[in-house]
Amino acid sequence: MRPVRVWGRGIALATAGAALAVMLAGCGSGESEHEGAGAPESERGEGGPGEGSGGGSGQAGDKGADVRAALTAAARKTGEQASYKTLQTGAPGSGHSEMLFQKSPSASVIKAWHQPSKADPRGFTQMVSVGGKTYVSTDDLPGKSWYTMDDSAYAGRDKGSGGARAAGYVPEFTGALAASPSTRRVGEERVGGRPADHYRGTVVMDELAAYTGPSIDKGVRDGYVAGTRQQGMKSVVIDVWVGKDGLVLKSQEAGRGSKGPELVVEEYSDFGKIPAITAPAANTVATWEEFIDGLSQRS
Repeated sequence: MRPVRVWGRGIALATAGAALAVMLAGCGSGESEHEGAGAPESERGEGGPGEGSGGGSGQAGDKGADVRAALTAAARKTGEQASYKTLQTGAPGSGHSEMLFQKSPSASVIKAWHQPSKADPRGFTQMVSVGGKTYVSTDDLPGKSWYTMDDSAYAGRDKGSGGARAAGYVPEFTGALAASPSTRRVGEERVGGRPADHYRGTVVMDELAAYTGPSIDKGVRDGYVAGTRQQGMKSVVIDVWVGKDGLVLKSQEAGRGSKGPELVVEEYSDFGKIPAITAPAANTVATWEEFIDGLSQRS
């Protein structure tokens, strides 16, 4: 699983936090080698997969200013959507997450499948954030299938980061790619059966840290650079696929960090179509104190 980044920090709790931290971190780090970046060979455009190769860079739409404008507009339009679904995967064996994001009122659902562990033998965790409360699924309490978390359980992480986490890494990946001078349009490909323009570039953290243009918000830039450097990556290859409607349909980040290859792939869909997110039934929810007491009694 991908280490937790600055803008999506996990909760470090000895008794119950391991599985939740994994879920909040998302899937993405792999143990196997990742060669290149981009879509499977059958979906790649004619330009080829080389880093910053430029693909069809001879086309009018591949000029640097046009590429930056297209990516910046796509990030903005995607961020304006009322709701959408994100499927996040990494290298084979690293697990995956399905996330539902609702902008207003702020709400999210995160479902994460990962390697079973002592802290989470199911290998599955679910979190619902709605109405200013967070609900986490559990099999540890008879008669209850959820527990809530109080403020003390949020120590060490940003309030509301569950919702931000469910929104995916669109601002980070798309903004960083738009800010990189190496970014080019690779060609037209299909994502989820829909035609999309594929963009790729190599983002160098030192260059991005010094960037002051409009392509990426300063706070997003600083958080992304800090988190990426924390993982030991000096540069990453980012791919973004933008649909003909101007929405980001897929993004990918690949690099080599201090623990080996890192890979995050996100696919976005169901814009404005996800059902309203609601809290679990009250009679199925335990308080944080009841959850901790239940764990203590079982130990």
